[in-house]
Amino acid sequence: MKHFNHKNRNYGINGSKVLGIALVSAGLIVLLVPMFVEVDTDPQKIGLVGGGAILLGAVLITMFAGTELDYESSQFRKYHSILWFKFGQWQDLPKIEAAKIIIHSFRSQHIPNGITPTMSGPVTLYKCVLLTNGSQFLVFDYSKEEDAVAALLEIKAGVGI
Repeated sequence: MKHFNHKNRNYGINGSKVLGIALVSAGLIVLLVPMFVEVDTDPQKIGLVGGGAILLGAVLITMFAGTELDYESSQFRKYHSILWFKFGQWQDLPKIEAAKIIIHSFRSQHIPNGITPTMSGPVTLYKCVLLTNGSQFLVFDYSKEEDAVAALLEIKAGVGI
């Protein structure tokens, strides 16, 4: 494989996905209600409000960050993606000396904010760590061990270690 792409879906405002879904739903309701109920509001206003909510919700739903590795050109980039457009600059990839998995366990505590779920409890992250010059260079977090192992094997094969 010539590319490795790690997407960090926890990017942005906490609860942005939930808020985006709520905005898209509200926009659809605004657009659909006048088809079933007679309203005195100008159809252009209804379209603007409903369409604006759908567009803003789509932006929030599709917002994420990530890191791409290009093995052929030996480059990497950390990017931000909005509406599936990736923004970030390619940089030279230093020689990766080693790659390993670190297991990180902690207790998660969320403060209720009215948007995101407030579940608390133990969390285990599997971190795929790339080392260069004896220090950590890039870290990719995974919630499942098999995903971290697959990423580690793919990266090791791609960089030749």
